[in-house]
Amino acid sequence: MTQVANIMFVDKDSGDQGLAVVRIEGQVIGLALSLQRDGDTEVFLGASELDELIRALNRARSMIGEVSSD
Repeated sequence: MTQVANIMFVDKDSGDQGLAVVRIEGQVIGLALSLQRDGDTEVFLGASELDELIRALNRARSMIGEVSSD
């Protein structure tokens, strides 16, 4: 297993502390999302599913405009 990133964030819906973890396990990518009060989920994606998710996230990011300070 290779740990790629740990990203701390505040969930904009609940205000709960969150953590996103990206890791590589063999030929699949693991994406875990954890909220301090609401638990965890982890999914494993192949390269084509990951590419589709990245495209969707980039599309969504472009739709919300400039970064604002919260």
